[in-house]
Amino acid sequence: MAFQFQLMHGPYVVLSPIAKSHPFEERRVHVGSDDDPLKIGRAVARLKAAKDNAIFDCKVGVGFIILEKVLSRNHAVLSYRNGGFFLRDTKSSNGTFVNNERLAVTGEESEARQIFTGDIVQFGVEIVENSNKVYFHLSFLPTCESSLLNNQQLFQIQQYLSEALYREGACQQKLESLEKLLEATEHASEAAWKALVNEDRLLSRIICRFNRIETLEAQLATFSKNATPDKLKERIRALIDDNAKFELTSKEHLRFVRCDVLVHMICFLFNSLSGFVAI
Repeated sequence: MAFQFQLMHGPYVVLSPIAKSHPFEERRVHVGSDDDPLKIGRAVARLKAAKDNAIFDCKVGVGFIILEKVLSRNHAVLSYRNGGFFLRDTKSSNGTFVNNERLAVTGEESEARQIFTGDIVQFGVEIVENSNKVYFHLSFLPTCESSLLNNQQLFQIQQYLSEALYREGACQQKLESLEKLLEATEHASEAAWKALVNEDRLLSRIICRFNRIETLEAQLATFSKNATPDKLKERIRALIDDNAKFELTSKEHLRFVRCDVLVHMICFLFNSLSGFVAI
């Protein structure tokens, strides 16, 4: 049988009947230390069989077959120490057997014998009297369990799990904040790059405009040699108006680019501060 955890605190043993044994329901019984061992024996007036002990009423459920001669009143004891289960025969009449090996001779107390899950434990032997009545021995398969966790340990484990879940949630929040911060940084970098490109384009246009002005000035110098004063004035006014329009357009474009960069940087700083506060 496999090991399993139960609600029962401390070490315990599961008693399961096998073939040719006196019939009884499977029991789960607490096992004490050497100072307070589990007593195994026959039911008497003041000590009755129950699901939480190892006392057996050998008169129940088998008709005229009586087992009192097989199982002694104080047949054996089972104790737990140092992580193991130990069985000891207490001077029983018909003996205690572990895997068909008797622990002691009749009338003598045996040494403690460690038993394990799956061992076949037998109390008494089959007896046939002259009246041909058969007294069945009591045999069972023990499943020896030791409850490794007490209430304090269970509480500590629960606290550890709660703390681990809290840390996991906090880490998840930090990860989400970092992802948002990275996304904001990418957007800000993209905006800054676009602004830089626009500034380069604007500078290129300004340079081209200055080159054009120089060209126009050269043309004006050539034209002034043959032009009348009125035509020169008209040409100068046109150049002044053209230059004023260009300056106004350039200033508006620069102001728009700077405002766009400023907005993106403010958003980036706000998201960054929000992310660090959340962390």
